[in-house]
Amino acid sequence: MKRTFFVACCLLAAVNTAADAGSVDLAINGYGVGLGNSKNINGLRINFIDRDVEKINGVNITLWKPKPSPNGEINGISLGIIGFDAYKITGLNVAIIGMYAEMLRGITLAGIGVESQNVRGFLFAGIAAGATTVKGISLAGIGIGAQEVTGLFVGGIGAGASDIRGISLAGIGFGAERMKGFSFSLIGMAATQMTGLAIAGLGLAGDDIRGIFLAGLGIAASDISGAAITLFGVGGNTINGLAVAGLGVGASDISGITITGLGVGGRRIRGLSLAIGGVGGRDLYGGFTGVLGVGGETVRGVALAGLYLKATDYFEGFGTGAYSNIGEQRGVTIGLLNTAQELHGFQIGILNYAGNNRTPFKLLPIVNYHGW
Repeated sequence: MKRTFFVACCLLAAVNTAADAGSVDLAINGYGVGLGNSKNINGLRINFIDRDVEKINGVNITLWKPKPSPNGEINGISLGIIGFDAYKITGLNVAIIGMYAEMLRGITLAGIGVESQNVRGFLFAGIAAGATTVKGISLAGIGIGAQEVTGLFVGGIGAGASDIRGISLAGIGFGAERMKGFSFSLIGMAATQMTGLAIAGLGLAGDDIRGIFLAGLGIAASDISGAAITLFGVGGNTINGLAVAGLGVGASDISGITITGLGVGGRRIRGLSLAIGGVGGRDLYGGFTGVLGVGGETVRGVALAGLYLKATDYFEGFGTGAYSNIGEQRGVTIGLLNTAQELHGFQIGILNYAGNNRTPFKLLPIVNYHGW
């Protein structure tokens, strides 16, 4: 009888103390059940509207839009209709409409939106999610945005961040200042700096991109290093590595291997270039093949042109073409009609013209020669 009376007194004291704070707590030393706006409780807490929460450990159920709890901490399982507003929430956090926390830790699920400064763990928002720093797995049905993201980053329609590291997936589009890792988008992707493997259904654009890039329509960037492959075109200021395009590749400076359906164009092209159409630029160094033609002001290396080989100023190496039109030639050309204003080497064809040979050796059939 005395023990029962003692317990009842303790419970009554707990209830009265919590009632002053806007709640009825059935608890002993902070452990038990809190009904209402319990600021501190370990156990089960059920409240309509949160405000000025201090620390909750256990299961927290909040029914309606909370008021700010700038120093509040909730640990355990948090369930709400219109979410939570606290400094730190850790554990399983579920809200139908949304939630806010300076720090989110664990598994966070929201039907409409999530906003946080720092998120670690698993984050899902049906419509939108926004955070400053995200580490872990982040998913949003429509869109997701963050300052810094590390891990798996997925947006059903779109996703954007300043700095992304890891795996990034978007149904329609991606935008970032810096991206590192694997990135995939059904429609398009844009980033100032991109490093790793990037795949875009339609197009990919950036400033400085390094790695392997695949796009359905086109790839455009100021500087491209690595492999860029697309059905239509690749364009940039500088391209270093492998560039493959169904239509064409164009850049001010191209180095590496370039393969296109129609043509390759640039101010300076170095390496190996293959085109069903033609290869053209101011300065060409390396190996070049164009069914229609190969042309430049200066051409050094091997130039295999089906119809027209042109070197306005200087040609050095081996070249072919039905018609070759060269300023100064040092090497060998083979074609139907070969012309050089100054020849140092061989011309092999039906007619061969060397401007620096003496008459009658300027125009000769089969072979023309002038020493180096």
